[in-house]
Amino acid sequence: MSSSDNINNKSEKNISVLWSRAFIFLIAVSLITATGFNMVYTVISKYSMDIQNSLAMAGVISGIFSVAALVMRPFAGMMADFFNKKYLCIGANVVIGLSVIGYFFSSSIPVLFFFRVLHGVAFGVSSTVNIALATRFIPKERLGEGIGYYGIGQVVASIIGPNLGIYVVDKYGFQTLFIVITLLSFLGAALLLCLKYPAEENKMENVRARSKLTIDALIAKEGIIYAIIGGMFSFGNGVVSSFLILLGKERNIANVGIFFSVGAVVVFLLRLFVGRIVDKTGLAIIVNISLIVSAISMVLIGVAPTLGLLIVASVLKSIGQGGGQVSLQSESIKRVSPSRVGVATSTYYIGADIGQGLGPIIGGGISQYFNYTVMFMVCSVLLLVSMVVFNVYQRKIRYSVDGEVQQTAE
Repeated sequence: MSSSDNINNKSEKNISVLWSRAFIFLIAVSLITATGFNMVYTVISKYSMDIQNSLAMAGVISGIFSVAALVMRPFAGMMADFFNKKYLCIGANVVIGLSVIGYFFSSSIPVLFFFRVLHGVAFGVSSTVNIALATRFIPKERLGEGIGYYGIGQVVASIIGPNLGIYVVDKYGFQTLFIVITLLSFLGAALLLCLKYPAEENKMENVRARSKLTIDALIAKEGIIYAIIGGMFSFGNGVVSSFLILLGKERNIANVGIFFSVGAVVVFLLRLFVGRIVDKTGLAIIVNISLIVSAISMVLIGVAPTLGLLIVASVLKSIGQGGGQVSLQSESIKRVSPSRVGVATSTYYIGADIGQGLGPIIGGGISQYFNYTVMFMVCSVLLLVSMVVFNVYQRKIRYSVDGEVQQTAE
């Protein structure tokens, strides 16, 4: 066997490895960044109220973060495709740390607003570029599995982050919280410095950095439908997060918070194996089952008179969300070339951000004129409509591919 054959075999062996040190580091960075976000997200409105006693302004301070992250998404995707992903992630983590330190020194609402926007922009870059970087260390045939494992860090952060943030504030105060989050962000940057970046990736980025700015550099048209479908899961999340507690009070259902705890545990467990199912089973069956299960969960929430039925709905909702979002996100990345993974990632996240934002707005309007039952029924119908759109699109793609194959054969 020649030396070149040995090199090729070694390269193929390395490519097939999922649990590399780089991949583990990136999961850790994702966990750190998401934990910091969840720690501050639950208490920032209270901090704003301490500076200026205005509920309206507290809402603006809380929500502007998501707006800034959303606006930054397409540019973050473009940057991920054009420039060195490793150093973009390091820079984003450093800016996150600096923006949180800025909270520490914010003595007025305008200053806090500035650092909140800066934090949102940096988080938009970090969350987009980090997963684009992670895909460079995930074998293509195991992409669904890899993305599923990658999301475990974010799920764990959503479980521990909010309560940890509240605990630190109650026990030690806001200033200590901000210092802890800043140190976590800098720790994430330090881990990234230890990451060995693929040499061939540097060469590709040097070429792409000289490319022109186009719509294709900002939006992956191949993944728009998947982003919309994925956004419908987020739409339901936004509605549930905003109105479930109110629904529980209206129906005299105690301990409604258990719904979120059960859901987080189910999503965590699902992430351990759903990616492998996606890779082996295929996209269509997973997405269809996920949308149906999610639609049923919305109906159950809408009519639930007891906590027991809400918990059943929580399990179903988490199964649908976990399977659907992982499969749609991995398919969005598979649809593009390796040089456009960043824009595919940002396009998918844009759909999620919009769905998460529109859910409470539209849901609030429906519940105001009708009731919570109608609101959740509308969510269920939208999920089923999304299933129709998804299957029509998949059929169109299949016919398009079959037509190209037939034309080539002729």
